[in-house]
Amino acid sequence: MKSHFRLIVLGGGAGGISTASRILSKKKDLKNEVLIIEPGDYHFFQPGWPLVGSGEVKSEATKKPMAKVIPKGARWMKAFVDSVDPVKREVTAGGKTVSYDFLIVAMGLELDFGAIKGARESLGKNRVCTNYVYNLVDYTYGSLKSVRTGNIVVTKPLSQIKGGVSAENSIFTMDDFVKKHERDVNVVFRSGRPEIFEVKKYSDSLVEQLEKKNIDYKLNEELIEVRGGEKEAVFQNHQTGETHVVPFEMLVITPPMHGPDALKGSGLLDAEGWVDVDPHTMMHKTYTTVFSLGDASNLPTVKMGGAVRQQLPILVDNLIERMNDEDPTHMYDGKTACPVATEYGELILAEFGYDKIPKETTFLDQSDDKKLFYQFKKNMLPYMYWYGMLNGKS
Repeated sequence: MKSHFRLIVLGGGAGGISTASRILSKKKDLKNEVLIIEPGDYHFFQPGWPLVGSGEVKSEATKKPMAKVIPKGARWMKAFVDSVDPVKREVTAGGKTVSYDFLIVAMGLELDFGAIKGARESLGKNRVCTNYVYNLVDYTYGSLKSVRTGNIVVTKPLSQIKGGVSAENSIFTMDDFVKKHERDVNVVFRSGRPEIFEVKKYSDSLVEQLEKKNIDYKLNEELIEVRGGEKEAVFQNHQTGETHVVPFEMLVITPPMHGPDALKGSGLLDAEGWVDVDPHTMMHKTYTTVFSLGDASNLPTVKMGGAVRQQLPILVDNLIERMNDEDPTHMYDGKTACPVATEYGELILAEFGYDKIPKETTFLDQSDDKKLFYQFKKNMLPYMYWYGMLNGKS
């Protein structure tokens, strides 16, 4: 493999593959001049995992071999990123150093189960589950089917997370499951956030759903310890510092998350550990040859595939302008989409931008759960993802 590329893309997830596909379709002269660095053998449609955990989707339908999604005209280096030097414009991965003219950082974020005492050791046993690890999502549904009494506890951390409404999808579909099967089970939600949702219209709707369904929920409660053998979850209140023990028969953990460790010390990250980019152009605030989108970036919006879909055409247009020695002129307004299944077959579709004002794309009230929205998420969205977005079409 050659040692210099016009463009290097870090990450083979939704952001990396879709942006590489789009720029290759718009700039034919970049054929064989785009390198994607990604260590994984498979590409995953992670928005489908909460539905796998609730039994609505088969896990196999959410993955494809990485080789099948790498766009034509791009090269693939199967390696972990070791370090990045944006001054020298070099990336070291798998012990090999390659240089670039331009860089897109789309490495996603990292799960931090280690921040919760006992969590890593407990996963996959005693009905301690998560919908954030492919090899464990089937265990989530198996655990759901086996619970007959007690509490199903679903958690959400204060930290930024990908798939920002994964926990909410689990809460409502699991509540629907146990009620339809007439089981003596309580669904319990504990969130480290100070609010249910950051946009009032949708927050009000979700609170109404929680109360109507008699779901036990509390805010500002962070999961700090899992006692798997005793089936106890320990929470700490962010406001008072007090700890509380909640017994469970099933525990669904959304772990804290953070930006890519490989970029520490590179000068690319902000104080919180996210790639420091302009919120509108997605160009790095210091290094004008570097762009970032999706989960790795510090774009102040909910980290969802729906956000990446809005970001990618703007980033690509701005990158092409920079390649032509022009200033970026295209602006991202923070728009994202957060689909929340309120039961099997019904869904609220939250859409909004940086201003936290709903920006809905249908003529319907999207804060009111609809069967149409659910069918879109379950059946149409995967198709659009695999055959549209990953091909660079927004």
